[in-house]
Amino acid sequence: MKRLLYIPLVLVWLLSCKKESADDPMQFGAVFKTIAGPWHAIEVETSSLDNKSTWEPVAAAKSDSLIFRNDGVVLNADGTPRCCAPATLIINGQLLDVKPQTVLPNNPQCELMNCITCPTWEISWNDDQLIIGTCASPRMKYVR
Repeated sequence: MKRLLYIPLVLVWLLSCKKESADDPMQFGAVFKTIAGPWHAIEVETSSLDNKSTWEPVAAAKSDSLIFRNDGVVLNADGTPRCCAPATLIINGQLLDVKPQTVLPNNPQCELMNCITCPTWEISWNDDQLIIGTCASPRMKYVR
């Protein structure tokens, strides 16, 4: 008899569940749109022997520029796909898959590289400042 009581309760519980908003592709697009556009490196984080980190300016000759598309794809400043680009991004703590919405052009430079790719980039975004951390590289600070 108790089993008959549990069946409707389980059904009500299952029907009352809602999908998480993180599964909504429209919300992913909204997060990608916040960082979409060109970014220019201005500082690199360095650590000293006593584990204190400081930000040092990037030399103009070594400055890096990148472009984020609305679908999360990372491009070089000339519009070619970034070699060894990540498959996922963590933007302000939210994990997002990079899924190209249009076909990417071929980048001949990528054929010459042996990528030990970093599958995920961790990005802190705040207005017009972006801090990108990749697996083994130091964190870089970018501005629009």
